[in-house]
Amino acid sequence: MSKKPKTVWVGNTPITPISAAEHKRLDNRIKKKHDKLRRRYPEVHGKQVDWISHGYESGHLFFNVQFTDGKNFSIVCSPKIVTDIADFSDRKTGDDIIIREYYKRSDDDD
Repeated sequence: MSKKPKTVWVGNTPITPISAAEHKRLDNRIKKKHDKLRRRYPEVHGKQVDWISHGYESGHLFFNVQFTDGKNFSIVCSPKIVTDIADFSDRKTGDDIIIREYYKRSDDDD
């Protein structure tokens, strides 16, 4: 005869154990996510990391992953402010009535 899992209280919140079926579903979702992440950068999958560095220099944020075989994987990011819309509007009635639209970024501007 198996025991029924008990509810545990954390403060005022009841925490009930998840079932074996739910464990299996969660494990499958995690496995699929990890497989997807492994395919994202296939060149680095399975390599051993020697060290990781990061820094900010000349307006760029960078990450470097150095592998034991001498290969390096790097990501460089530059902060940008992108204007999506520039307009002039009247709000005295509570509504935003656009008087003139100077600029509106289109999907082609990416």
